[in-house]
Amino acid sequence: MSDHIKKMLRITDPSLKIMDVSYETIKSRQIIVITANFSPNQKSCPNCGCTAQNQFGNPSIVKNGKKCVRVRLDQYNHLPTIMKLFKQRYRCKECSSHWTAQSTLVEKRCSIGYHVKFKIIDLLKEKCSLTLIAKLCHVSITTVIRILKGLRTYIPNSKTSTLPTVLMVDEFRSHASLEDKMSFICADGETGKLVDILPTRKLNRLTHYFMENPSRMNVRYLVTDMNAAYDQLTKRVFPNAKVVIDRFHIIKHLNKSFQDFRIKEMKRIAMTKNKEAYFKLKANWRYLTKNRQSIQYTEYKTWRSFRAPKYPHLTEAMMIDRLLNYSPVLKETYDYFHNISDALREKEPNLFFTLINELPEHLDESFRKKLQGLTKYEGGIRNAMIYPYSNGKIEAKNTHIKTLKRVSYGFKSFDNMRTRIFMMNQLIIIK
Repeated sequence: MSDHIKKMLRITDPSLKIMDVSYETIKSRQIIVITANFSPNQKSCPNCGCTAQNQFGNPSIVKNGKKCVRVRLDQYNHLPTIMKLFKQRYRCKECSSHWTAQSTLVEKRCSIGYHVKFKIIDLLKEKCSLTLIAKLCHVSITTVIRILKGLRTYIPNSKTSTLPTVLMVDEFRSHASLEDKMSFICADGETGKLVDILPTRKLNRLTHYFMENPSRMNVRYLVTDMNAAYDQLTKRVFPNAKVVIDRFHIIKHLNKSFQDFRIKEMKRIAMTKNKEAYFKLKANWRYLTKNRQSIQYTEYKTWRSFRAPKYPHLTEAMMIDRLLNYSPVLKETYDYFHNISDALREKEPNLFFTLINELPEHLDESFRKKLQGLTKYEGGIRNAMIYPYSNGKIEAKNTHIKTLKRVSYGFKSFDNMRTRIFMMNQLIIIK
């Protein structure tokens, strides 16, 4: 029976014998208590090295009582499990030293079993708070934090690691660093594997960090958003790299410019007492930024702002035309906006910048300047239409980091947050 219980508890030490299993109530909670005896045969003294028997055949190592310790095991049937382990003590007649037998079930001078520690490490890979992990493992939150801090030594040294050919860089809001509110993250642009996380995105710190890496010349493409600091970083640290602006940020800039103009034009229409046009443009703004190639031209139906029987059934294209008829200026800006967006989607860089540079002067000045501001990143935008790289994989990692921060109610320690992010990305492996 004892061997069956050991198999159930995943205990492999043959010297450990289970004597009894009982239930106790500790702090108003029922707990499984396993009583066990641990008495291995000692072949030699750990202090003087003498064997168990001397040259005359008399025992040199004798048993000297037992020491009872409580070991926290993994829960069974949703009940906390504790083992009362009676460990054998020994005395050496040759050197008069004393010691206690050490079990493979628990670390020396520790009461938390290895099975519980491995369970905590597995839960640290998930998006859950430290408090929840402590509750599931029936340990204190201090124990969880101590195990988390011990995992920092397993983080690979990124200063000596080989940088990828395609390097994605981005930042995320951490609030866990005294240096900067925004932390820096970089990853492999082809595989999506995380490279490293830094507590700040300041240019001088990034320059110093990457200059210490001997493989920085391997980077051929730096995929980033329209942050001017990263363009300077490329010139200082990655002389062989080309900057590739993420296409999502380009189209986001175009949409933001058009939406700002739409809101400005709506406010002008509201001042002319045309409330109907104002509310219809406000309610259907998403259709104005929709890709023109995805607009329906054949399906007739009723719309939110053009309901039957006052209005006949309209296609999506007809409904958009009605919206644009409220403002000729908005209609003209709409055409320029979509012509530029279509050039980006079709990856025609020459047409893209020709349309931007030839915007007429009578268009809204703010809208025109925002679009022409893209010419400062012409090299990176042209590369974005030539090469297939984007920041999609690193943006996905940022989403997971935001989820981890939310369920953990934030992080006070940047090192703890960095360790958990590395664990989420399977970069810390404990066997």
